[in-house]
Amino acid sequence: MIISNKSNIAFNYVLPDGQTLPAELDSNTVTTEILTYSVPKVKTGDKTFLQEGETSQHSVVITNNSQTQLFNLVFKDTMTNGATYVAGSVTVNGVSQPTYDPIAGFALPALDPGQASTVTYTIQANNPMTQTPVTNNATLNYTVVDPSRGNVNFSENTNTVSVDIISNRLTNVKSVDKAFAVKGDTLHYISTITNTGTLAKTDLVFTDPIPVGTTFTAGSVKINGVTYPAYNPQTGFDLPDLAVGAAVTVEFDVKVN
Repeated sequence: MIISNKSNIAFNYVLPDGQTLPAELDSNTVTTEILTYSVPKVKTGDKTFLQEGETSQHSVVITNNSQTQLFNLVFKDTMTNGATYVAGSVTVNGVSQPTYDPIAGFALPALDPGQASTVTYTIQANNPMTQTPVTNNATLNYTVVDPSRGNVNFSENTNTVSVDIISNRLTNVKSVDKAFAVKGDTLHYISTITNTGTLAKTDLVFTDPIPVGTTFTAGSVKINGVTYPAYNPQTGFDLPDLAVGAAVTVEFDVKVN
């Protein structure tokens, strides 16, 4: 983008014979190139969400559409909590740069008008999940020669990329009412299933093989306190869907043979 500007002066002048005539004069045109628009810095990611521990590749394409060379380029990247940079994953123009650190920053080659440079790197979602979403943007520092000012330094950010971090975690905690028993005793089992992730859980099926040395007590199954006389843990049965943070409790009895 180039901003152009010129001024105009309107005036009258008087001829020797006394006539007064109008006239005007334009100045020269001055231009200023807005490097924000002439040097696009476009950041993209290959995924919009990550499960815990998964990775995503991010890319930044820097294109010099200006009329001047860009030099002293330094690239840095900033990411919020919830993911980490994968060490050794940086590439510049397709060439691996294993020692480059996006946080500390690294130099890029000078860009003549019409040239572009591509930086890629990999991030990995924390496992276990610590935060969602993760936002990420890069900063490019560079220098140009301004005819009126000499070397001038600029610093601009890319667009921001956002990645949701998701979790499919589910807990299943089992308890029994007796640590010791004798023949003929009844053991009461309780399983509490909790949706501790960030995604709704559907189509849940509960199974629990009846322990050797015991016999299932028919009609003893309860789900969230409600009795289901036809249910048998050995063959399995459906449980209600679980919203995020929700839990369901399954109970049943066996008799020691």
